[in-house]
Parts: sequence; C-alpha cells; structure tokens
Amino acid sequence: MSKIYNTPLSYKLLHIHGVFVFKHWFSSVEINGEENIPNNASVIFAPNHQNAFTDAMAVLAATPGPVVFLARADIFAKSLVDKILRFLKIMPAYRMRNGIGNLKKNADSFEQAAQVLEHKQFFCLMPEGGQEEVRKLRPLVKGMFRIGFSVQDHYKDTKDNVYIVPTGIDYSDYDHSGGHLIVSFDKPLNMRNYYDKYVENAPVAQNDIRKDLFRKMSTVMLNIRTDEHYDTIYTCCYIYNLDKLSDMGWDDNETNRLVARQNIAGDLDEICASGLYNNEINELDELTTEWRKHNHTIEEAAIAKEYGRSFDAQLLSALIYAICMSPLAIYSALVNWPVFALVKSVCEWKLKGTGFYSTIALAANMVFYPIWHLLLAIIGGIFITSHFSGLQALLFAITLPISYFFAYKYWWNLKYIGQRFKNIFSKEKLTDTIADKLTDLFKRYKKDKEEGKINVNLNSGNADEDNTDND
Repeated sequence: MSKIYNTPLSYKLLHIHGVFVFKHWFSSVEINGEENIPNNASVIFAPNHQNAFTDAMAVLAATPGPVVFLARADIFAKSLVDKILRFLKIMPAYRMRNGIGNLKKNADSFEQAAQVLEHKQFFCLMPEGGQEEVRKLRPLVKGMFRIGFSVQDHYKDTKDNVYIVPTGIDYSDYDHSGGHLIVSFDKPLNMRNYYDKYVENAPVAQNDIRKDLFRKMSTVMLNIRTDEHYDTIYTCCYIYNLDKLSDMGWDDNETNRLVARQNIAGDLDEICASGLYNNEINELDELTTEWRKHNHTIEEAAIAKEYGRSFDAQLLSALIYAICMSPLAIYSALVNWPVFALVKSVCEWKLKGTGFYSTIALAANMVFYPIWHLLLAIIGGIFITSHFSGLQALLFAITLPISYFFAYKYWWNLKYIGQRFKNIFSKEKLTDTIADKLTDLFKRYKKDKEEGKINVNLNSGNADEDNTDND
C-alpha cells in the first residue's frame, strides 16, 4: 500500500485542477505570510476551523505543496469513501463519540502523521477540534501537540525541528461564491523551544505551547470573544469597516480591511467587558438587530452602502458590462444551468446552515462540471463535425470551461448591481446612525483608556480541552 506521504501523478493533476477551481470560486484571494512557512522542514499548519473541508482547500490552495489532513472518523465509514479520502491525503481521527474503544485507532493515524512530518511533508490539523460558522477562535485540543512532540522527540539528537504555523482563514461568505478569501500565516512556533519542559512535564509543556498558539492564531483571524453581543460586534465590524480603515490611514484591500475589523472587534470586546458602556452597547444591540432585518447578507450590504446613494461611474461600468455581455451570459447559462440548478437545489434543501454548503458546492463544481462539459463536447462535437468542421467542434469544446468561469463572474456583477440599486432607492438611515454612534463610542473609549479608567483582562477562551476532535 502506498504511503500517504507519497504523491502520485494522479494526485498532482487533481491538485492543480482543484486549486484552480477553488481560487476562482472567490472574487479575490489574498495570501499573506508565505515567508513564514519553513522550507524543507516538518511543518504543521494550525488553521481556524469554520467551514468544513473548504478550510482544508484554503490551506491547500495557499501552501507550496501537498498537505496531509486529519478529519473526523465517521465520514470514513464506507469503504469507497475511505479510499477516496485517503487518496486525497486525509486520515481519520477518532473522537469520544465514536466509542472509547475506537480511540485506540488514533495511534495508527498519529503514527502516519509522524511519518509525514519526518518525510518533511506538510501536515494540517484543525486545532479547535470541530467546526462552527462563527468568527471566533474556540478552545484548542491537544492532538496536534502530541503528534508534534513525538516527532520532536525523534529529532532530539539532530538539528531538525517541528514547526507549528498559526494560520488564519477569513471568508466574506461561508456558503456562496463571489466573496473574498484571505489566508494568513504567522511566524511559526518551534517545538524544540518547548521540548525540555515537555521532557520534564508533558502536560505543562502542552499547555504552554497551546496558549502561545491560541494567542498567535487570534492575530491572523477575526476573533470576536464576546458571546452575548456577538451579532452586534460582527455587524459593526462591517458597517464601520471603511471608517476604521480610513482612521488607520491604510490602503483599501481585503487584508487591511480584515485588520480593521480585528481592531473594531477588539475594541468592542474590551468595551463590553469593561461594563462602563452598557447603555451604549444595548442601544447598538437594538440598532443592529433592526439593521439585519433589512440586510440579510451583512458583508455585501455593508460594502454596497459604502458607495452611498449616488449613481457613479463604477455602477455605470457594471451596467454596461452586464448589457454588452448578456449574449455570452445567455450562452453560459444554457450550457451550465443543469448542473448549477441541481447543485444549488441540493445545497439549499439539505445543507443550508450546516457548514457543509460550500464544501459540497465546490466538490460538485470540481467533479461534475468537467464530466458535464466532456459529455457536451462529445455530443456537440459529433453534431458540429457532421454539419460543419472539426475545428468548429474543437472551438465549441474550448468555450465550455470558459463559459463556466464567465457565468460566475457575470452573476457576481449582477448581484453587485442589485445591491447598488437597492441602496440607491433605500430610505434606510440606520447605517449612518450606527456609524455615528460607533464614532462617539470609540472616542469616549479612547479617552477613558488614556486616563486609565479601563483595565480589562479578556479571558483567552482557551479552556482546558483534552480530546482529538477534528472535522
């Protein structure tokens, strides 16, 4: 049996195809901190986990080589699925819910993971254990550190080290295409720096590195710590995003916008924890609740409102593009709608709100569209060749994958136009009201902090969890 750290040609070809399709699912992809990934070393990626296997694809798309993953064991139940997942370099991790007896099977996965690291292949384990569609870093589990220290122990008499790379993943939309994707790598933790303490007292060493990893992961993602006012803070992060970016004096790009949201969330977390601004926070709760009633897609609505209510050159350009490209859009829709309609109906029916929507949608796009286009190319090619020429049949085949990518971009443009016109004709003034109240609140908060009235020590949220849960 082939070792999981070996990479056959079939995997390499599938990797190229999958990453290409995945990156074009988003309107923008920004990867930061690639220089923080050690070369020719034992590397464990530690990303936040909010979006099922889409998170794994994000790591795979951002790294310079294949990555081996751990995933929850119950999805390996069927023999065919087990073979497919192992081909995709995914190994099972058993949890308490799988039965105490099955936990012993983790030894085999952990041993294979150690082999991956010893062969200087990339390994990824979701340190939060399970997934949840929230912009919050949850408690980290210990499986990653057990694997890392076992390999570091093997390296104790060498110069080799095991590195854990804190990884942040940020989506503007968990389920649908057209949003942004940001993957950020922070400077790695060298497990040799914790090894002496590990030899002396393993639990203490694991807790130390876990706390350091939690702290570093918090800096590369949007981590809203407050539970009670989570929805309010999340909404404010987008409504006030451009204002904060302007205050910072930074260029307008998705990575800088994420940093601005991190600053907004951090300040509001402290404000909530201080207990000094309860009236203001309660008022924001009411205003943002009302705002969300009229704006179901927070990210898209907030960005559209940044343009104001004027008809500008950018909207005119989008309209001209939509009109001029409409014949191509009709062709693309006719070619691709059967698969699109099938995937969308299945996802809306079974997967909405489960965290697996984009996982299935992306997988379907990667698998079914090439098959569908191949069938169309064969059937259409036979017809076109019999009536016209082989060259025209070839040109038809070439247009099929192009039509797929064009259809998505055209749809994103239509959504943008719809949001802009909705905003132009809207009489809603809540956005400006919320932004003004945030400006006043942040000014008061800054003044109180400078005067030493605020002294908040936010809980790290890293409760002592001891399991190997992984989605």
